[in-house]
Amino acid sequence: MRDAGVTKPIDRTAKRPTVAAVVPAHNEAPRILAVLEPLAACDVVDEIIVVDDSSDDNTSLVAASIECVRVVSTPRNLGKGGALATGIVATKADIVCTIDADLLGLSATHIQDLVEPLWRDSEVAMTVGRFIGGRKRTDWAQSLVKSISGQRAMHRSFVESLPDFAGSRFGVETLITKHAEATGAKVVVVAMEGVTQVMKEEKLGVGEGMKERLKMYADIAEHRLPIPVRRSPRKKTKRHPS
Repeated sequence: MRDAGVTKPIDRTAKRPTVAAVVPAHNEAPRILAVLEPLAACDVVDEIIVVDDSSDDNTSLVAASIECVRVVSTPRNLGKGGALATGIVATKADIVCTIDADLLGLSATHIQDLVEPLWRDSEVAMTVGRFIGGRKRTDWAQSLVKSISGQRAMHRSFVESLPDFAGSRFGVETLITKHAEATGAKVVVVAMEGVTQVMKEEKLGVGEGMKERLKMYADIAEHRLPIPVRRSPRKKTKRHPS
């Protein structure tokens, strides 16, 4: 088993919000254990849901080999946005933590650091993990395009305020970030020291990997446009005669 890391002590006597980790995965059998093992070792995570987005490999079987993991399979490939939406619907947790299935260097402490700001400050709607000190290419990508990180923790109230993102595919993180900006939601960026990601070119080869990367960039570009914001109706106040 990989070194999953050790979380900091937490107060079990204090009631805390429940936390679910949702991991969207498509053909990630060779890589997903490096993510699930730290999640399973993290004391603050109450539920782990892997959404197998119609994989052609043994992603579901590998994920199910971790006893505490629940696997949800999609009937067809929905893309990342659809897979995340499927996983979020499957949990009633107070905090939803989204984690990519192809990370390297992830530890239980990274997960706890991502969640804790939402416990400490009730005004924080979302945290966003940013790679630091992993690999130069992934560090650079996240510093250049700050909306693309798939490592997030979100309060249930913020999740329920989001517009429908089931069809957003790789644009899902950009859509979520734009919604936070448009609604003035408080967001905290959390450094994820030493964490990086397996590149598409490494998974699929240079040619196919580049094709998938261009598709991803197209999805991201599409959702960088302004989005409609759902606001609560303003209550009418009664005027008293002077």
